[in-house]
Amino acid sequence: MTLLHDIKSELQEIIESLHDVTNVDMAIVDDELYRVAATGVLARTIGEKAPVNSLFHKCLKTAETYFIVDPRVNEFCIECENLSKCSELVEMCLPIKYDNKIIGVIGLCAFDEKTKESFVQNKNRFYNLEIRIRDIIAEILKRRDYAELLEYRYLEFKTLINSINEGIVVADNYLNIQSANDYVVKKFGLKKESTYKLPDILPDKILNKLTDGFCGDLGPVYINGNDYMVQINTFYFSSERKGHVLVFKDFKKMKDSIMKSNRDREFTTFDDIVGESEAIRQARLQAIESAKVDVPVLIYGQTGTGKEVFAKAIHFSSNRSKEIYMAINCGAISENLIESELFGYEKGSFTGALSSGKKGIFEVSTNGTLLLDEISELKYSTQVKLLRALEEKEIRRIGSSNVIKANPRIIAATNKNLSLLVEKKEFREDLFYRLNIIQINIPPLRERGYDVLLLARYFLDNFNKAYSKNIKGFTVKAEKLLLDYPFPGNVRELKNIIEYCVIFENGETIDENMILKKISSKRDNFASDKTLKQIVSEYEKEFLKKEMLLIGDSVEEKKNLAKRLDISLATLYRKLED
Repeated sequence: MTLLHDIKSELQEIIESLHDVTNVDMAIVDDELYRVAATGVLARTIGEKAPVNSLFHKCLKTAETYFIVDPRVNEFCIECENLSKCSELVEMCLPIKYDNKIIGVIGLCAFDEKTKESFVQNKNRFYNLEIRIRDIIAEILKRRDYAELLEYRYLEFKTLINSINEGIVVADNYLNIQSANDYVVKKFGLKKESTYKLPDILPDKILNKLTDGFCGDLGPVYINGNDYMVQINTFYFSSERKGHVLVFKDFKKMKDSIMKSNRDREFTTFDDIVGESEAIRQARLQAIESAKVDVPVLIYGQTGTGKEVFAKAIHFSSNRSKEIYMAINCGAISENLIESELFGYEKGSFTGALSSGKKGIFEVSTNGTLLLDEISELKYSTQVKLLRALEEKEIRRIGSSNVIKANPRIIAATNKNLSLLVEKKEFREDLFYRLNIIQINIPPLRERGYDVLLLARYFLDNFNKAYSKNIKGFTVKAEKLLLDYPFPGNVRELKNIIEYCVIFENGETIDENMILKKISSKRDNFASDKTLKQIVSEYEKEFLKKEMLLIGDSVEEKKNLAKRLDISLATLYRKLED
């Protein structure tokens, strides 16, 4: 179907009005020669094709304007297939152009001598009339295309806002709702056929902000059974405010999304525990088994050995993996604040407390996992309350007598021997046994042998990606240096060294000089400034700590250890105390 055919009713109305004034018959043909509109004698031919090789046909092919008198004897009409039947006395044809294309022809004709005479005498006036008709046709087509574009854009916009899983409302300055997407209709219980004003669906909290000219985020706001974050925007036209656009986001889904994002960012598996030494394999197997049961775990290990990596791997492999994981360093918080951090407080409980009160991490992580790092630093008085919370699975906020159910899975971590602290009365024995259901010992990096190189390559791959580098590996001397270095900071120190090297290395491999730039001062210390007695003493201490972790802390086991080492029990105690 042609463009002119789409507007044939408008064209017919235009030329009929002009025919009544001029008495000149008019016809409009499309680019396929079909008459889409006509007046007078030609009206009966609407829908038929104009003759082949007629003036209409020539005008369509050449895109030129023609004016001829006595068509039956004019050279332009000799080949017209309707020549013998032609009754026209004068004819003017003008091409119709739109979007740089010929889409049809306008023809003016006279069939009697009086009209012919008037036509010839006013040739220029009729030519200008044809030009005007052509311009009107182009304008009609432009408006039609614009209307179609507007309708398309509207449908596109409507489809877009209905595909968004958030509520969108457009309202005018008088708060009349002009548009609302399907989300709002469904969530707020609206009827599509009805008209609404913003006060019909929104609380005063939002309406007051609109009145004050507020733009920005507001909430959470309770609307029709749900909490929403509301984004208020104002739109203008010609510098004049015309209305508001409000976006409603489900507050609970926002929180869940944030928590999921945090979980994804922290997601850790047992594959992240890199190493093949017997000690680390044993620790990893214990952790894998502990993830299957919902009981407390106690992780021993020096600073930097990866205690939290183990804790996270256990959490994300357990039946609580979809819930929150939280960690608190018991040694990093002052004695005055540790209890409020663990159990929370009511408003006005103490100077500096938030006016709204605060949930403690026990309450926040109730269905998830809570890592109590450096548990040995927890003060004796707080240990009592922690034990009560673990046994009763409930807490009380500071300043409140109300009981709150809280049952997070507890993983405790320490770099100290809790058994010795129990003997010294620095750690509660009952809490120790409550936490020490499963015990995992993470060895220091210097005891893990070839794992140093496995970890170094693992970190190299990660930092290559992070810093867009392509470092292939380490030189032989660099690897020997890593194997010889004692790593007092354990895995954490190795990670920092590799990150430093990746940042500053511009070659294909990392050599020993690059590593020495990071560790030289520490290496000097461990290499030469200790006496043999100091070295032997440190070795004894590390050896005894390891043995105590393995055998337990009973007096009988200590006697057996002293006998096996061929020393007295008193000597063993002294060496443990040093």
